[in-house]
Amino acid sequence: MLHNRTKERKNREVIIVLMRFSISNFMSFGYKTDEKGKIVPTEYHLYAGRSEQHKERVINYKERKVLKFSSIYGANASGKTNLIKAIDAGKEIVLNTMEAASYHDKFCRSNESNASKPTLFEYEFTIEKKCFAYGFTVNVKDNIVLSEWLYEMKAEEEHVIFERLVENNQYYFDENMFHQKDNREQFEFFIKDANRIHTTLLLYEIKRREMEDEFEVFNKIFDWFKYKLIIIYPETKLGKSYLLFENDNKKLVNVLKYLDTGITDYNMRMMNEAAFKEYFFNEKVAERFLQKPDVDNTANVKSILNFDNTLFELDYDETGVKKIAKLMFQHGMDESKYEYGEESDGTKRLIELLHVILNDDKDKVFIIDELDRSLHPQMTIKFVETFLNLSENKTTQLIITTHESNLMDLNILRRDEIWFAEKEKDNSTNLYTLEKFKIRYDKVVAKDYLAGRYGAVPVFKDFEYVWGKE
Repeated sequence: MLHNRTKERKNREVIIVLMRFSISNFMSFGYKTDEKGKIVPTEYHLYAGRSEQHKERVINYKERKVLKFSSIYGANASGKTNLIKAIDAGKEIVLNTMEAASYHDKFCRSNESNASKPTLFEYEFTIEKKCFAYGFTVNVKDNIVLSEWLYEMKAEEEHVIFERLVENNQYYFDENMFHQKDNREQFEFFIKDANRIHTTLLLYEIKRREMEDEFEVFNKIFDWFKYKLIIIYPETKLGKSYLLFENDNKKLVNVLKYLDTGITDYNMRMMNEAAFKEYFFNEKVAERFLQKPDVDNTANVKSILNFDNTLFELDYDETGVKKIAKLMFQHGMDESKYEYGEESDGTKRLIELLHVILNDDKDKVFIIDELDRSLHPQMTIKFVETFLNLSENKTTQLIITTHESNLMDLNILRRDEIWFAEKEKDNSTNLYTLEKFKIRYDKVVAKDYLAGRYGAVPVFKDFEYVWGKE
């Protein structure tokens, strides 16, 4: 896969902080209502609690205090990954409409009646100097949008920017946000059009039409989902991590050494086209990569290609490839050099995640499912510590799911940075934070967690039970 530097989008002026995510009736997250019939979703948030530890990791945003880091623990099948998938699903619906996303069987199936009930997604976040709550309800089985809303969250109230119900074409929007009559009329047309289509969100319709000026706030919210909210699964490969190897990156080498990968240096070994083609089973595939990528300008392009666990650097001019090099790693005094594919699974996983800790952006939200997959326990801890150290002057946030109990140390993490996912009797997922428990700062949390004091751990029966013995 090619990763082109020229296709990156720079939008430095937008400052992003994720504050809360709410979900209802999706996968293992059940459907609940209050006495008035209003949906009561499951909530996950990054608001700082009362912990006095590591105050430098708290982002002070006006009257709100938000965390840079959060970890989620729980037994297998407790719903940790389902939370990540829910955040991702809402993102995909925003970017690609209901038809393209297609989550028709992802309602909470622990209760058959949930198939006809709405699924709710809501995100609370900041953009520049304003806080927003954006959400929508859909029927995933029928693949339709039911409602959508956007509020600006002020100190003591929520200001409605727009609300819409698809049924009967009901809607409201703040006309005062448009100074031009044409824009007010255009926005009203967009709402009616979205209500007519049934499978699309208003946010998508505005972005699709490339509206600017007084519509800019909607474009920035859409761009947050597209460029700022980064979901990483165990199989995800971050192309921007490979781009870190483009130049003589001393900071990169120091991080690889610090994390004890055994890598002490790297270089790009030059190769000709004939040698490059030998890596491909089909010469036509190789020829395709030798041609300049389809980009919007005629400037030179530099790309990193990850093909069959080998990393190539390809430099192009207007005629095609002008330089081919292969990434090689040095290990201490070892006289040989090694390809990316020859490194251990843990080292490759770490390399694929390097962009999380070494990115230049100040305002991204990285969400990693199963951070500890293929990583040594100490490397998992060091990865988190490295992120927290290097993000000291950034608003970048990191959310992880993990089983690594050694990270659950109050010398490393705050109490409000530790969350638990636990499966209820009806097979739905419940989320809660360590702040729920009144514990001392010197408590050995990992030991108590594994002993079951905080829940969210597997419960095993005696082995004789397997054989039918009492």
